[in-house]
Amino acid sequence: MNERQPIELVVALSSARKALHLYPPTHPRYSEAIDGLLEATATCLIEGPFTLNVHLGRLYHGSQVLPTDAPGLHSMAETLEAHRVESLTLHEGFNPHDAEMLIEVLGLRPSQSLEVAEQLEKRGVSTVTVSAIVDEDAQEAEERDRLRQQDRALYNRLLGVMRSLTQRIQKTGSTDVGDSAIIVESILGRLMEDSAAVLGLATMTGNTEPNLFHSINTMIYALVLGVGLGIPEEGLTTLGISALLHDVGKVAFDMTDPVEAEKARYLHPKIGAEVLSRLPEQDRTPMLVAYEHHMGRDGSGYPEREADYVTHPYSRIVAIADRYDRLTTPLPDGLGHTPDQAVMQLLRDTLTTFDQTLTRLFVKQLGVFPVGCVVRLSDQSVGIVSGMTGDSLRPRVRVMYDATGLALEPPKDVLLSDVGLEVLETVDPESLRVRISEHL
Repeated sequence: MNERQPIELVVALSSARKALHLYPPTHPRYSEAIDGLLEATATCLIEGPFTLNVHLGRLYHGSQVLPTDAPGLHSMAETLEAHRVESLTLHEGFNPHDAEMLIEVLGLRPSQSLEVAEQLEKRGVSTVTVSAIVDEDAQEAEERDRLRQQDRALYNRLLGVMRSLTQRIQKTGSTDVGDSAIIVESILGRLMEDSAAVLGLATMTGNTEPNLFHSINTMIYALVLGVGLGIPEEGLTTLGISALLHDVGKVAFDMTDPVEAEKARYLHPKIGAEVLSRLPEQDRTPMLVAYEHHMGRDGSGYPEREADYVTHPYSRIVAIADRYDRLTTPLPDGLGHTPDQAVMQLLRDTLTTFDQTLTRLFVKQLGVFPVGCVVRLSDQSVGIVSGMTGDSLRPRVRVMYDATGLALEPPKDVLLSDVGLEVLETVDPESLRVRISEHL
């Protein structure tokens, strides 16, 4: 096959497509265009099937790059790409019906739902095969949505377990953490796979059961710190259960009653420790964490203890996680800080209350702009931090609004270091009426 023949076939294909728009099938020009396409195809098929590839606006036949200045080649490349066609192969037996159906399909309005191969099959075309361009961004988005649904189902299962455990303690005083241990291990597994996805779960809050959400989110933050410390898996499971149950003493109070809630604030550590002392397991760590998680390193906090009392390391970890979640939970159940504000407040709190080494490591794990931060970028677009990178100042961001303020549908995930953007400032999600957990 000489170099002109592939070019002549594409020119003929472009001319036939143009004739379809200009003339009815009975018009001589239409017939001439179809005959020209059949003639050019027959010449190219002498040596076997003919394949035309398209990539980044250029047409290829094998290793031959077809010139873009030939009549119709550029428009045909645009047409194929618009229809998400990566390659088009013509086979022996290509006939007038197949030619007409091919140019008819290529004349359809491109859309995400339009599949060229499917349309050709519907029209009875068997001598043309099409390979579609794989939309990797769409595939990634689809996989991310699938995992997101799985993660949320896991979170909701844990909510159900905690709800049942709370009701059981209130009715009978008995505790059984078997189910919660299994789900803690599942969340721990996901944390090892994708810490950003699990941190995204920790932005979830509930208007009707705020304490259940707080317990789960505290567990997630505690596990993030535990993983950063290199705690072995068995120890991480114990830490997760301890964090999950740190506020179990509040089940003895009506938290919707302000007077009861104030009592619970100071009494729940002792009551929680008493409840967890009845656990059948030998490990008393959950009991200690429930009792100690409000004890400051400077002797402040509660319950009161002797001056030389040393709290369990897991209690210190849970205290940090508990505080961070309270800081970032929206009003009225939390303090309504943005994640970056909460990080700064935690560092200030280390002067009196929290273990300085553990707090600094926790802050390092979260980054300068933690997952859940709403940020304005240097091109004026706005998004939510969805993951960390090696550069703490340039995280991964899910851009939701473009520079003009228009919502992007779907949102676009970008690595700031790859696109040359920086964070200009953090934005209060309330000002945008954005519910963070719905976008992570």
